[in-house]
Amino acid sequence: MSNLLNNQNIINCNDMNIDIVLEKLKNIKHKSSYSKYKNAFIRFCNYQDIHLNNEIMTQLKDMKEDKKKKYRKLKPTNLKDIANKIRVIKNRKLKVSFKIMLYCGLRVSELTQIRKNDCIILDDAIEFSFISKGGKPVKVIFHKEIDELCFHKLCELIQSLHDSQKVFYSKSYLQKIANEKKFTCHDLRRAFAKLELKEKRDIHKVKTALRHTSLNNTRIYLRSKINIDK
Repeated sequence: MSNLLNNQNIINCNDMNIDIVLEKLKNIKHKSSYSKYKNAFIRFCNYQDIHLNNEIMTQLKDMKEDKKKKYRKLKPTNLKDIANKIRVIKNRKLKVSFKIMLYCGLRVSELTQIRKNDCIILDDAIEFSFISKGGKPVKVIFHKEIDELCFHKLCELIQSLHDSQKVFYSKSYLQKIANEKKFTCHDLRRAFAKLELKEKRDIHKVKTALRHTSLNNTRIYLRSKINIDK
């Protein structure tokens, strides 16, 4: 908000010139930055009891449609290198966390919300329940045949917990460790997408496995610079 209110001489909040704020929001290029500033502006107005009429709210919504997505240039990454870095991790809970993201294509935010009572252990699989990015309840299955050792280690981990305890480490911790090892948690999801296409040979099945609403999003994942050939 300090950036949005810069150059305004405000003694109290009612002195805020909303037109100036809207003009600054209009000049923001990328959707991610725009959403951050827009949300801060709306929360600020709610907190200060400043009414934003329907015309302003519609204007804020329409502005977002004109913004561009900001894509980071990703460096080429080899799945074999990432797998080797995960393989030498001694902490079993940490190792299993990364492996499940790779084997099931889970976002780190989905993985880290799973508690013991969200897991069903079967003879040859583990079923996870969680809320996906779009707020929809989802069930994903990890099959024992993919990695039998990982399956048994995860069963032991789940059974050692209380019902309401989270199974995996926090999002910030997993991202921190991945960053230290020179990959990202989302690299595992991108690799999963390519492995699914290689196995299923059907982009629509990949879209379903990733829980995407748009096939274009799936194509972006499949164009990522993750090399799975070796």
